[in-house]
Amino acid sequence: MKQQLSLALFVCDTPRPQVLDKYGDYPTMFAEIFSKAASGRNVDITWQFFDVVHKQEYPDLRDLAENKTFDGIVISGSAASAYTDEPWILKLVEFVHFMRAEPYRHQVRLVGFCFGHQIIARASGGHCEKNPNGWEFGLVDIFLTPLGKEVLHTEKALVRIHQVHQDHVRDLPPGFHSLATTAPHTPIHSLISDDNQCITIQGHPEFKRDVVRILLTLRRDAGIVPTDYANKQLERLDKEQEDDEDDQWLVGKMIDFLQGNLTWKNVDTVDAMTGMACGPNVKIGND
Repeated sequence: MKQQLSLALFVCDTPRPQVLDKYGDYPTMFAEIFSKAASGRNVDITWQFFDVVHKQEYPDLRDLAENKTFDGIVISGSAASAYTDEPWILKLVEFVHFMRAEPYRHQVRLVGFCFGHQIIARASGGHCEKNPNGWEFGLVDIFLTPLGKEVLHTEKALVRIHQVHQDHVRDLPPGFHSLATTAPHTPIHSLISDDNQCITIQGHPEFKRDVVRILLTLRRDAGIVPTDYANKQLERLDKEQEDDEDDQWLVGKMIDFLQGNLTWKNVDTVDAMTGMACGPNVKIGND
């Protein structure tokens, strides 16, 4: 019998009309990539969608605790900045902060993509800001930390995920650890919490390559993204082999996490040969 996985998607934006007409809204994109990633896994995924921007919709708290209606909350990307104090953003941060406490902490898992990654970090005590290194836009090689390899059960050195961001998480929230990095540009690219409630990624695995191409062209033409940088990234997108992204693989790992199959032990060890300490609580580089 397949495991039933019931997810709430917090919809934090509406795609540009050029994307919306061709590829649909965020509910369509997330349902599609999660469906592809679930293929071959023993799971059936159902969704409910909540407009947290205009309607400021949220699940009933009873459905997140005693009723156990939802196994997880997925927070989408947005063109908004997670560090601003717009009323809907403050309400979202407050709600996520509330979810980080009991009884919800061990009832509902949280997954954040791009803006959602930053919101979870902010709500948990981290710091978000505009990245002084500028835009990270296009298909980007993201390097897994040693902990990232352990948590994701892989020997991959890197994963290739589409990026559309100029904001980032500057400081780790208390009780969180870095799973991936593009340091020195964006040191903190993916997070996991000690309590196994939260996992995040700065990228957009829900975006097809052409979505990124459309967005990059629009922002270049509007003068938002520097022309030389945009043209270089567009040229790279055109040269990349088809299906060279790790989007489906990564979302599969997110599904494993939501099912409770991607837990890890928050334990440090000492290498018997070198005597060096290693583990998630040993601070190395940007972790």
